[in-house]
Amino acid sequence: MTDFKKSAMQKLNESSDSMEAWWDSSPLIFKAWEKEMIEKASDKELIREQLKVLFDPDNPSDTLFSGVTTNPKLTRAVLNLIPEDVNPIVDDIIASNPAESDSELAWEVYKSITKKGAALYMPLFEKSDYTKGYVSAQVDPREVTDIKKMLAQGLALKSLSPNIMIKCPGSKEGIYVIQLLTSIGVPTNATLVFNVPGAMEVAKAVKRGYEIGQRNGVDYSQWRSVITIMIGRFEGRPEFVESAESVGIELTEELKRWTGIAIAKKAHRLLNDESNGYKSKLLLCSARPGPGEGNVYHIEKVAGGNLVYTLNPEIIDDFMRICKDKDIYSQIDEPVPSDIMGKLEKIPYFVEGYAEDGIKKEDFINHTSFKFTRDQFSGSMNEIEEYVVERKNKLQK
Repeated sequence: MTDFKKSAMQKLNESSDSMEAWWDSSPLIFKAWEKEMIEKASDKELIREQLKVLFDPDNPSDTLFSGVTTNPKLTRAVLNLIPEDVNPIVDDIIASNPAESDSELAWEVYKSITKKGAALYMPLFEKSDYTKGYVSAQVDPREVTDIKKMLAQGLALKSLSPNIMIKCPGSKEGIYVIQLLTSIGVPTNATLVFNVPGAMEVAKAVKRGYEIGQRNGVDYSQWRSVITIMIGRFEGRPEFVESAESVGIELTEELKRWTGIAIAKKAHRLLNDESNGYKSKLLLCSARPGPGEGNVYHIEKVAGGNLVYTLNPEIIDDFMRICKDKDIYSQIDEPVPSDIMGKLEKIPYFVEGYAEDGIKKEDFINHTSFKFTRDQFSGSMNEIEEYVVERKNKLQK
């Protein structure tokens, strides 16, 4: 019998009472991923037990993953990973809605997969008295400036299950939709946020919406707000390299990793400053391994915070492997090294993303990180539509 040893994921989750780990993919693929992880492991029994702690479909109310984030890109992956499970769903939607366009059918597929995944987390949602077990569902990323469409889609997604949390983009219009949803007690997750000014604008909007709701007697017993900062995506753009070169600084892997960490630490401090009265919890995603072969600074250096870290299957694999023998402890309040900050503060790209008012709300959608990610997510919605067309053609033969 293999002696059980806590995984890096467990140690991360235990680095503070308010640290949360979420699954950044559809819950529907967990079993397939678990099987793949066990098959390639040298100590299969240990990995089997460690993964069972993360999420046990047979006991979903007792799980380390206390929430889920999804998006069109991740949903598209579901269609490839478990076609035997989802194709009957897709085919039934096509057959039951002959008058709908391919775009409308794709949206129905997205909603159906989301609803099925949310059901897996309802036991945790109920057991935790509605504090955990939320599953994020994203409005169409092709509509980041259309307030009416985003609001309608958000309400439609929320109707799928009580534990659905609506993901809206960090555009000026998306932030307003978040305020509207908050004012009526709908839980939200701000996505497509990459920097401190973006996070602060969302936090202020949530606070305004919450105050409106409170005055109107809205029930907030089944409500949460999280603000996602996609740290790896902010630091990964070529414009960052160009900006560093313009002031004579070489953007090393170490400097890149500390960039996202610096932004995360500042956003965490501001969101948890009681004098600000913010109602939102920081959520981090898009972690990258490194610097070097033995580190995952993006996760290690923010451990112990009052925050959520949502991790996709690939980074969980990396983190559990790279940090399996490392001590994961609270480092959220440790400052970024002064020599690192000295370099970063000379780079215009970093400075505007680090200052609370470094980017105007109207300009969020023009930031290179926003444009790149929006286009990627929009492409995934298009791919879901293409998948529907393929299934439709097969059914017609």
